[in-house]
Amino acid sequence: MPGSETLVELTDIRIKLSGLQILDGVSITVPQGKVTGLIGPNGAGKTTVFNVMSGFLKPDSGTVAFEGRALKRIRAHRLTKMGISRTLQGVGLFATLSALENVMIGGSSHVRSGLLSQSLAMPWTDIETERLRVKALAALAELGIEDQAGRLPSELPYPIQKKVALARALVSDPKVLLLDEPAGGIGAPDMAELERLIRSWVPERTILLVEHHMELVMSVCDLIWVLDAGKVIASGTPDEVRNNPAVLAAYLGEEGAA
Repeated sequence: MPGSETLVELTDIRIKLSGLQILDGVSITVPQGKVTGLIGPNGAGKTTVFNVMSGFLKPDSGTVAFEGRALKRIRAHRLTKMGISRTLQGVGLFATLSALENVMIGGSSHVRSGLLSQSLAMPWTDIETERLRVKALAALAELGIEDQAGRLPSELPYPIQKKVALARALVSDPKVLLLDEPAGGIGAPDMAELERLIRSWVPERTILLVEHHMELVMSVCDLIWVLDAGKVIASGTPDEVRNNPAVLAAYLGEEGAA
């Protein structure tokens, strides 16, 4: 994207799982301070891209670069220290921890004394952990759910659980936020609020969004990459992607482009 510095770049990523070519030479760039979308039909390889970027999967070949530096090995547990945070499909919350404790887990790599064990059994005594608790409360407040801090996930409606998961990703103050289907399972009012939130996070943060809800993608993204069968078939602005014949055939369909 002209005038935008590339923050994350994937080059010629190839990965085969169980004999199937899941990603076949995928190259994408994520410009700094923008919202970039990654779309495609089911099985296109979108979440696999996230898993490669997050260190959950090692590609057979290709490189991932962050801030201009190729990453030889990505360790999932060190993502927050690198400045990268991610949500999961669904919510992925710890059932036995409160909303506040779940959010604190998102910044736990900065807590030397081991947050999880403290969350389960120990009182809040460490100064560093107390600072993280304050940051977690602020993240919940940013999403308007600070009053839910003491409740367990099972006590919360699903849209509130999604917000807790978002707050957990925000608490480490990431440079790059990977959002994997954040609109899944929420209704129209929550969708409108999610759109507002995503736009409010840039340009201070860089967003990479995987999402099936095309209305959200088209309204918040500055740049969109389209995958089909593990390959990039198109990229561009929402208008360019919306009117791309390859996208219409592979994903949106003629009716979806109206």
